[in-house]
Amino acid sequence: MLSAWHRLMTRTTLQRRVSVLGLTFLLIVLVLTAVLVRSLVTSSQGPGGAQEETFDRTFTDQVGTFQRGLVVAQVAHQGFITADDTTYADRREARAKAMADYARVRTQLVARLPALDTPTRRQLTSVLDGAARWRSLADGQAALKEASNQAGLSASIVNAPATTAFGTVYRDVAVLHQHLTTAREEATKQYQDERNQTRWSQFVVAAIALLLVPIALHLVRRWVIRPLDALSAQLVRVGTGDLQTPIALPGPPELAAVAASAEMMRRRILDELADAVSAREALTQGQPLVAEVRDQLAAHDLPVVAGWSSAAALRPAEGLLAGDWYDVLPLPDGRFAVVVADVSGHGARAGIVAIQLKRLLEAALHLAPEPDLALAMAARVFADEAERFASCVVVVVDPDSGTVRYANAGHPAPLVLRRDDTVEGGIRVVGELGPTGPLLSWLHLDVPGSWRTETASMAPGSLLVVYTDGLTEARPTGTTDELGISGVLQALRRLPELTPQALVEEALEVARRHSGGRARDDVTLVALARGSALPAARPLGARDGAHELRT
Repeated sequence: MLSAWHRLMTRTTLQRRVSVLGLTFLLIVLVLTAVLVRSLVTSSQGPGGAQEETFDRTFTDQVGTFQRGLVVAQVAHQGFITADDTTYADRREARAKAMADYARVRTQLVARLPALDTPTRRQLTSVLDGAARWRSLADGQAALKEASNQAGLSASIVNAPATTAFGTVYRDVAVLHQHLTTAREEATKQYQDERNQTRWSQFVVAAIALLLVPIALHLVRRWVIRPLDALSAQLVRVGTGDLQTPIALPGPPELAAVAASAEMMRRRILDELADAVSAREALTQGQPLVAEVRDQLAAHDLPVVAGWSSAAALRPAEGLLAGDWYDVLPLPDGRFAVVVADVSGHGARAGIVAIQLKRLLEAALHLAPEPDLALAMAARVFADEAERFASCVVVVVDPDSGTVRYANAGHPAPLVLRRDDTVEGGIRVVGELGPTGPLLSWLHLDVPGSWRTETASMAPGSLLVVYTDGLTEARPTGTTDELGISGVLQALRRLPELTPQALVEEALEVARRHSGGRARDDVTLVALARGSALPAARPLGARDGAHELRT
């Protein structure tokens, strides 16, 4: 999971990262703002709003006033129906006033009925109906009193219908008042809970907002500042003279592209330094001779071959001349030959022997394009060179079928590679073109069958690598720690794409880095790839000692 996340992040551009970060930050801020505004509105209005809160308090007070008015009216009524002649008028007036106050409060409650919830409305309706029955009975008793019907009034007082009705109404009012008080207390408690929750919401919003700032700063530092600091440190190291350490930056593609450009600059500087050293050493070798030998050993322009691509390079160990050489030759029958040779020794004399060997091999391949016969003819170069020898490999390729016929005279075995994601590192060695005879030397002149031709095949998508021992035997001065073919393959496994040009550049770079920047031997490398399709071909020329065959 972590490796997949790392691959995704290294492939995601910095612009997309910043855009996603900005949009995410904006979305979170909008959500937090909505939560904060809602909590502030809820806090300002309470659980049911300011109007509902005021209405509940007023209605509860009215019910309490009605209960008190009912008691006062009942007491005044009792005083009136039991009054004698001396107190009759006063008590009659007191009853009238109490009944008027009661009626006023009752009218207010009746007006509240439509706005109440159903359970409260039912309770209040029952209270008002009971109060109406009590009032009717009380008014009946008052009429008997005013009519001086003492017998009827006494019977009414003894039977106590008005008193019973009052008791019922009083209990109903008490129940309603208690219900309203309890509801008010619950609403108040809910309001306090919501206020506490609002405060916590505000605290959480503030905490998240505070955390967003350091998170954004951390991501900017991780995605931008740190890669830039790492790249700056590597460029400073190159500027102070350390040209052997590669510049690499696993990070956003934009910064990785800058690092790749810086790495190209570092390699170019190394090439320029190597050319400068070679030019200085060439002064001791004789400039006219050096120029002529170098021109004679230069490879031909690559043939136009559909569906195939290649790259090659040669780096001499001393001056401008090398005992190594390579060439890719078109043959009369439509095939082409890849030839790589390594003549022992360095300098002008090794270059002259290499020229002779090259000319003989070219002539032999045009006369009879069989690798073993070409090697047998070329061995005659060493008839007068008893102290020299050469390793050489001749590979004749049929571009249509991918068939390869080769002869190897003691040369490091060329490799056939293929990209394979099922193996560790993603590169599989599918074949080796091992030696098919001894080194070219005076020991094997005119010995029939000294070399033999063998056959191999290159499937679509495979790549042939031909190299000299200067590549695998690269080592730091004063040590025996050679790079070896395993070291080269290990470096190639880091390539995002296995192409001939990328292979040649990376192999030469790892050899130079392993040897500390100073080659002990000539290094020659030719990479030839067979594509999976056959696009239209186009010719390309040579440049800077490296040839490319592209389609």
